[in-house]
Amino acid sequence: MKNTIIYILLFLTTIVSCKAQLISLDQLSQCESGNCPNYTFIKDTNNRLNKFVGIWKGTYLDGRTYEFHFAKKNDFILYGGKPRDMIIGRILIKANNGTELENTISSTNGQTHFNGFEFDKNLIKYQMYYSGNAECNDKGHVYISFPDPNNLNQMRLVFIQDMDIIASCPDGYKTVIPDAKILLLTKQ
Repeated sequence: MKNTIIYILLFLTTIVSCKAQLISLDQLSQCESGNCPNYTFIKDTNNRLNKFVGIWKGTYLDGRTYEFHFAKKNDFILYGGKPRDMIIGRILIKANNGTELENTISSTNGQTHFNGFEFDKNLIKYQMYYSGNAECNDKGHVYISFPDPNNLNQMRLVFIQDMDIIASCPDGYKTVIPDAKILLLTKQ
């Protein structure tokens, strides 16, 4: 009888500790500067990432055309981190004359240099990180959201370039995604 009680307690402790190891993207969005519970997995338990999945296209004021392919990956391990559900981004960017400026459409999941992380506290903006041409500081945070939460066919994308100092880029180099500008995209 004594052994049975010990086994039951051990079993219940194992179940409770396993549940504590998983947190949702919603819970992660509420963490304050390292004040997050200890976790092993980050899951999209409310399927918030699904609305971003698909092919999105848009044109910037200078005539560049953008095609973003967003795919949801479950339990994806990036750079040796913990498994998490995230969006992986692929892009095709063309100049107004049709010249390809960036094309990662056929890149493998770990080589797109465009990966998701977390939602803001209000669960409206999803933060990603892009590092296409890191040598020229063409890297930074990308925020995707919907201007109208009732219209999931139009997305807003904003790229905020990292503030690193780079001395080896050609004069006049521009990031492939416009820095600190809104890019409106339409779902295809």
